[in-house]
Amino acid sequence: MVLYHYRYLDPKGRKKRAHLEANSLSEAKESLRAQNVFLLGLQEVERKAKKLFLTKKEGLVKENLTTFTTQLAQLLSAGIPLYESLLSLEEQYRSESFHPTLLTLCSQIKEGTSLSSAMSSFPDSFDSLYCSMVAAGESVGAVDQTLDKLATLLSKQSRLKKQLFTALLYPALLFAFSCGVILLMLTFVIPSLDALFENHHVNGFTKLVFGASRFITHYWLFYLPLFFGLVGGSVAALLSKQGKQKLQRFFLKVPLLKTVIIQTALARFSRTMGTLLEGGVSILQALQISRRVMRNPFLEKVVEEAESKIIEGSLLSIEFAKSSLFPSLVSRMLAIGEEGGSLAVMFQKLADIYEEEVEKILGRVTTLAQPVILIFMGGVIGVVMLAILLPLTDFNSFL
Repeated sequence: MVLYHYRYLDPKGRKKRAHLEANSLSEAKESLRAQNVFLLGLQEVERKAKKLFLTKKEGLVKENLTTFTTQLAQLLSAGIPLYESLLSLEEQYRSESFHPTLLTLCSQIKEGTSLSSAMSSFPDSFDSLYCSMVAAGESVGAVDQTLDKLATLLSKQSRLKKQLFTALLYPALLFAFSCGVILLMLTFVIPSLDALFENHHVNGFTKLVFGASRFITHYWLFYLPLFFGLVGGSVAALLSKQGKQKLQRFFLKVPLLKTVIIQTALARFSRTMGTLLEGGVSILQALQISRRVMRNPFLEKVVEEAESKIIEGSLLSIEFAKSSLFPSLVSRMLAIGEEGGSLAVMFQKLADIYEEEVEKILGRVTTLAQPVILIFMGGVIGVVMLAILLPLTDFNSFL
């Protein structure tokens, strides 16, 4: 079948574009006519130009990719051929932005391209991990089982990401609200009381608070550009490669933060390694793919160095034991897995352990962050109120 691109008017008279797959131009026109589509233009998409219609917006995001992978695995497990399975999903997702991706996959599969090769044409939707797993599944004739494992992996990665986001969101919002309340008091409440103490002698503490309020309200043209300049410069420096490395090196020196970073990275790494090894990918290729999901150059370097040693005949457990960043539990469990020939199982168990540990730590951080931020906000507000009330108790200052 051929992929066609067409422009049309919707019922509200708005111009839109879409894609259609048909055996010929006349069949495409007939199909659109049967759907009562007000056609403005119809043209065939050249095979080499198909990607031009597939922007990043039209790719499969993580949530859609997980659903797509699960459904495709279920269809293949039911004995439905690959092409018919993809056609079924293409019909289901015709209203979605990633529909052109599915259309092109169908077209390439019909032409005889393997699923992994077709998917590799869309790196924004299917990364190297995904394509490598599918290729391994194709080599042993177990694509449905491989896709099922991929769906589980994507689901657990998404869950871990949501846990991290949720744990950080609430304290961040509470802190922002606290800063807003403090700023409101310094810019509106205190200036409204400034005239009350203008010609009276007040203590040094009150002078300091009222002076800070005057500086914030009267000199904002000076400090705001300076503040935004410093913030912009700091962000630009931290976004550079060298800046990111320095920041990540600093994070690995902060006790609690170090634990969260290492355990989160190990959870991702172990889950990916276990899934790849179960899917039939070689250990070296699995290490090359899995270390990218750690998202920390120092931890990735440990894995990269282990790769070169494994080529020389060393064991993964021995190499990980040499690193101070990897907990001893990792090397001990991997050593057991290497002895028993169950390395993939051990990686999955490590992933379960560290995912549970990260969840516990994030739960404790969220629980502790709320009272700490509230105490901080209450303390600052208390200081401001004390600065206002202290002069009122000194009647001599008003005489």
